[in-house]
Amino acid sequence: MTNLDSMFKSRDITLPTKVHLVKAMVFPVVMYGYESWTVKKAEHRRIDAFELWCWRRLLRVPWTARRSNQSILKEISPGISLEGMMLKLKLQYFGCLMRRVDSLEKTLMLGGIGARGEAGNRG
Repeated sequence: MTNLDSMFKSRDITLPTKVHLVKAMVFPVVMYGYESWTVKKAEHRRIDAFELWCWRRLLRVPWTARRSNQSILKEISPGISLEGMMLKLKLQYFGCLMRRVDSLEKTLMLGGIGARGEAGNRG
């Protein structure tokens, strides 16, 4: 397999094909295990910055160029953002947990284990 970087720099491959390659080969590696992440504001910014870094690299825009993020996204037109894909994945996982009948994960998500104020053996 050729180097991924040389594939993205190739002028023989069209831009939509390169976008599909990034979505198929780069973003799944980034999203691995995302269902269990706790994402705060700083991580949201890092995810957005990484996505825009990928698109700028794909378009070969130098870091010194003064182009807005909106112009980059308009040129790429990715459809759904990386953060949107991650949220969709997390919601799908949550839906799978809620459809299970008796699972530890579902009980934990609903707060059934370790709840205070339950009547029980208190020695």
